[in-house]
Amino acid sequence: MSLTETGCKKVSELYPDVTRIVLFVAFQQAAAGADANYQQIIFTPDSEAAFRLDCSRDACVDGGFDYGPFIDELIKSGESRAHGTIACEGWLVDGENRRRCSLHSEYRIVID
Repeated sequence: MSLTETGCKKVSELYPDVTRIVLFVAFQQAAAGADANYQQIIFTPDSEAAFRLDCSRDACVDGGFDYGPFIDELIKSGESRAHGTIACEGWLVDGENRRRCSLHSEYRIVID
């Protein structure tokens, strides 16, 4: 999975008082027994504020995970930590069959 390139602003432009945002994510398919894929991403003031990750499933169309609203809400509320689970926004397309992507992400956000 890679961060989506959006040509967006730097973290320091959006959140001047933030020195670091750490995003811990674990991606897991809905199938029982599937291995999770863990990632840690650190955003510094000079980082682009691109908080959306693309879905890693090849058959997923328009998929991904947007952590931006969670980060924005944390900073607005003055909180420094949050965790939760979100589902991929995309669709799995196989010929004429189309169904929601079953990949989901458990996340933890820490803001300094």
